[in-house]
Amino acid sequence: MTGSARRTFVVATAGHIDHGKSALVQALTGTDPDRLEDEKRRQMTIDLGFAHFDLPCGRVGLVDVPGHQRFMRNMLAGVHGVDAALLVVAATEGPMPQTLEHVGVLTLFGVDRGVVALSKCDLVEADWLELVTEELAACLEASSLADAPVVEVSSRTGQGVQRVREELERVLAAAPTHQDGGDARLPVDRSFSLRGFGTVVTGTLAGGSLQLGDQPVLLPEGRRVRVRGLWARGSRCCPPRRRRCGTEPGCSSTTGPPR
Repeated sequence: MTGSARRTFVVATAGHIDHGKSALVQALTGTDPDRLEDEKRRQMTIDLGFAHFDLPCGRVGLVDVPGHQRFMRNMLAGVHGVDAALLVVAATEGPMPQTLEHVGVLTLFGVDRGVVALSKCDLVEADWLELVTEELAACLEASSLADAPVVEVSSRTGQGVQRVREELERVLAAAPTHQDGGDARLPVDRSFSLRGFGTVVTGTLAGGSLQLGDQPVLLPEGRRVRVRGLWARGSRCCPPRRRRCGTEPGCSSTTGPPR
């Protein structure tokens, strides 16, 4: 990537179920990350959801992860290789079991940049909000997000949403620039089939670059696949750190919009 190229970042949400992660993603991007019919019916994130928006420092891809303990594997796939985390904690409840679990995962993965959103703050009194803020600080004290800014926010009223953007801008602008040298590495976090495209795979390009016609190796099978197309948040190029989508009929890749 040249010095004049626009930077791209990947940010993953984290937090307990029903603490408002998807609602905050929608408030930030205008996109509902819950795309599955079952997710909308149950009002619960089950699989990874994706959205993107622009900041002065570059384009940000948001990965919305499920908060239920049954879908921890999906959460692990979503936070791999991200530039920063957006931890969401509901002011109505404070830190809960999956809050602690997700914070532990982020710390284990070395995700030390992020923003903490104290959501649903319009639903609590000031004295309760103060207690929850103190509990949250204690929860994060030994974690990789100990110094992350905490923003009081309400996705329903819009309170604090702009400040979340501003804090993400500050955190991401200070993130190190990723180099695109070396072999391309794309940990696959999701796959599905689309008629006319074949098997679509998605993931965050961890390094290197992919071009049409490339023949990367699918591991652990050791099988060569052919790149037929690339899709990265509405564009057909795929610099490092950008979410990427492709397909593989018999294991090749083709362009297709993320589902």
